[in-house]
Amino acid sequence: MEISIPFKVEYKTEQPVPIPEIVDSLLSIQQILEEAAANLETFVPGLKVENVVIRVQEISHGSLKEILLIGLFAYFQEDLEREVPALIEEFTGVVMPENTHTLLTILALVALVYGADFVKNLVAGTLRDTPTKVWKRNLIKELAATTGKDEAEVTRLLDERYGPKTKIKQLGDAAVKFFKPSKQQNNAPIQIGNQRIDPPLIADVPADYLYEDASEVERSAPHYGVRLEIHQKDRDRENSGWAAVPVGLHPKRLTMKLVDGVAAEDLWESEDLVADIILISKRRGLEFVPAEIHVTRLIT
Repeated sequence: MEISIPFKVEYKTEQPVPIPEIVDSLLSIQQILEEAAANLETFVPGLKVENVVIRVQEISHGSLKEILLIGLFAYFQEDLEREVPALIEEFTGVVMPENTHTLLTILALVALVYGADFVKNLVAGTLRDTPTKVWKRNLIKELAATTGKDEAEVTRLLDERYGPKTKIKQLGDAAVKFFKPSKQQNNAPIQIGNQRIDPPLIADVPADYLYEDASEVERSAPHYGVRLEIHQKDRDRENSGWAAVPVGLHPKRLTMKLVDGVAAEDLWESEDLVADIILISKRRGLEFVPAEIHVTRLIT
C-alpha cells in the first residue's frame, strides 16, 4: 500500500531566504524524512517500508514555507494486521488526516536533534547539559509515550542506530543545513507540523562555519628553518621510513617523509639537520596534535 503523509516546515523569517539556502534546507529535510521513514519500522510493529518518495508540493517566501508530501510504500506482516494498535491503524489510509502524522514528525525531529547534538559535541565538547540535550531527552520521552515503548528501550534503539560515525555525520551535516535559514535571521522560530522550535534551541546549534572548522580531521602548516633531530632511517623506504623530532614545535618524534625532490642520500649521514617542513596535525578530540613531518627543502 502507499501511505501519503503531508509534511510542512515554516521558517518564521522576515527577509527573503537565498535560493542556495532553500535548496540546502530541502535536501536536509529530505534526508531527515528518509531517516524518519526508515525508523518507522523500528517503532511500528510489523511495518515494512519498501520505498520512500518525497515530493515538494509548495515553497513560499515571506515566512519561508516548505510543504512536502511523503509517499511511503509499505505493508504490514499478515499475521500482525489484526493486532495493529489503534495509533497505527491510522497509517493504513491512502491519504492521512492532518493529526495522524505525529509519529513521523517526532521521528524526523529525533533525527534532527541527534544530528544537532553531534554538531554541538564536536564544536563545544561533551557538555553535561545544553538546550539541545534537554530537547533530545524530551523528544525521546515523547517518542516513548507515542509508541508505548519503555523510555530506556527507545534510547537504546536510537543510540544503536545513530552510533555509526557515517550515519551521525550525515545527520550532523543535515542539521546544520536545516537550521541555516533561521540562524541567518536572528534564530527565527521554526514550525514543523504542530511542533515549534524556539530561538534558544536554534541558537544552541553551532553555525555552519564553526561546524566546518570542527569537522576538519587534518591541518597542515609550513615552517621554515626547523631543526630536526633524526631518530629513525629505513633504507627499504627511502622517502617515508624516517622519524624525527621537530625541535621547538613538538617534543616527541614524528613520522617524517621526504617530498618535493629532497634526496634521501643527502640525509643518510645526518643525525641533526635544518630544513623547511610542512607539519601535519591530526584531530584528537577537540585539539589538533602534530602527527607527521614533510621535508620540502634541506638547508643544512
